[in-house]
Amino acid sequence: MSTENDQDLALTALLAAATDVEAVLPVSFIKASYAIQRRHQFNQDQTISMHDLEKLVEDHLAQGEAK
Repeated sequence: MSTENDQDLALTALLAAATDVEAVLPVSFIKASYAIQRRHQFNQDQTISMHDLEKLVEDHLAQGEAK
């Protein structure tokens, strides 16, 4: 089982990788998607995680269209 420190290291690595490849996604989006995956990582039913990720993407796209 992972510890809180391991989780922070995973997020740090994910954000570093996003910077390395010059990801066009905002850090807030990456952190929110990571939080969703972390919250649901031990659920066998992945539909909840997928629903939350779909909502996150839809909200992100809607914000882009509003600009």
